[in-house]
Amino acid sequence: MNRILYEQYLKEYIREAIENSDGTNSGISQYLSGLRIPGRFTRNKEEKIRAIKDAQSAFEEHRHWPRDIVLSHLGLELD
Repeated sequence: MNRILYEQYLKEYIREAIENSDGTNSGISQYLSGLRIPGRFTRNKEEKIRAIKDAQSAFEEHRHWPRDIVLSHLGLELD
């Protein structure tokens, strides 16, 4: 697995979730749970699936944490 691509997709999915939800951890979690898992012929499939699943589990399991702490838990800093 390519770690750089994984982090890129993770940031992309989380930014998309923040923009398309109410910005709360619950809203972000709900948006992420509605994302489709990439299909068979998707480029960088392993990295995309891992990024989606890690983001989903982090925001689902840590809804009571502040968003910045959840992002830190994932090893991210969003601008």
